[in-house]
Amino acid sequence: MHGHDLQWCISSKEWSRRDALTLGGVGLATLSLRSVACHAALGGPLDPELSIGEALVEMIDGELVYAWAFGDPRRGPSVPGPVLEAFAGQELQVTVTNTLSTPHAFAVLGTPIATKPIAPGATETLTFRAPPAGTYLYVDPLSAPVNRLMGLHGAMVVLPEERAGTPYSAPTPAVARLFGDLGTTEHFPGEPWQSDRSRVWLFGSVDLRLPDSISRGATFDMNEFLPGYFTINGLSGAFASHDPETIPKGRLGEPHLVRILNAGMAAHSPHFHANHVYVLARNNVVQENVVLVDSFTVGPTERVDVLLPFMRPPDVAGDPQTPLRDLVKHELGMRLGTPQRPLAYPMHCHMEMSQTAAGGNYPQGLVTHWEITGDLDGVDFPESELESQSTGGDRHDHSSH
Repeated sequence: MHGHDLQWCISSKEWSRRDALTLGGVGLATLSLRSVACHAALGGPLDPELSIGEALVEMIDGELVYAWAFGDPRRGPSVPGPVLEAFAGQELQVTVTNTLSTPHAFAVLGTPIATKPIAPGATETLTFRAPPAGTYLYVDPLSAPVNRLMGLHGAMVVLPEERAGTPYSAPTPAVARLFGDLGTTEHFPGEPWQSDRSRVWLFGSVDLRLPDSISRGATFDMNEFLPGYFTINGLSGAFASHDPETIPKGRLGEPHLVRILNAGMAAHSPHFHANHVYVLARNNVVQENVVLVDSFTVGPTERVDVLLPFMRPPDVAGDPQTPLRDLVKHELGMRLGTPQRPLAYPMHCHMEMSQTAAGGNYPQGLVTHWEITGDLDGVDFPESELESQSTGGDRHDHSSH
């Protein structure tokens, strides 16, 4: 066990019951678009209990979609399901209860970890050792890919058994060198990577006709699947771009790990503005050759880990020798005519259809952003002169209070 207690981290959505919302006479939980962070306390084992149930999920345009969802019984269902986190090699026990009227199951793709089909109303307890450190997609594997697309999917993050400078138990020489260079070389000024500087981005896609068919007990030809909504952690567009659990945020020299999973049916091509990213692992195969890329492909059920280096953007306006905080306060804030604190840069998918919702609402699809909040020396950006003028100079800095 290497002296570690089991740690699970659950990230779910706020949810509430709306008495007026029923489907076939059954009251359904309605999931809101705002995600909520929930961190398990360290120091004691916490074996997760998952339920499989039904819900109505609100899309970016207010459309309510019938879904199946994993959930923590204490907090209700969420699409995607709770993020599960553990250390490699630990013995885990997952209890899954099926509240639906048809058999369902739990499985971690790419591993032998799986329950047998769970009958309606039944509970299955699965005991296993956590796989090697990496990023995993758990799903209901029955009737694939239907149950996964109906919402029964989530991320499992496995950390190295011992504290390490990389996210992997056995990094390749190239990955070990990259993480060793962070904060110690001229090319990567700042700090080494810290494990809390990580984000999970779970991509999803929704075709309204599939849940409509399922809710009516009808069949659906999966060859006709055509998604109209694209999500990151269950959120789209402006909601994904303002969710603190989704956006990487930090000062220059504070590199972040982004774990990207695709539970949908569409291939995606994430593209980060301002910084290129280093591809570290693909489907938990740590890369022998670490490539710095502008964009990359994540196919259905694939997982790709990337490092966002938080380097000074090479084409930022102004003298490269001038601290960014001076540019933000003076040049950027005044010349662009809008406050530039923090510096925010988009991440969007280069697959054009994924940028829309409901077939044309742009840019309310698979898009978010990342933020640079301060300089290499640990000082956050000050307010710009434009902000000072707009507030009449009444805003105070409380950072030292």
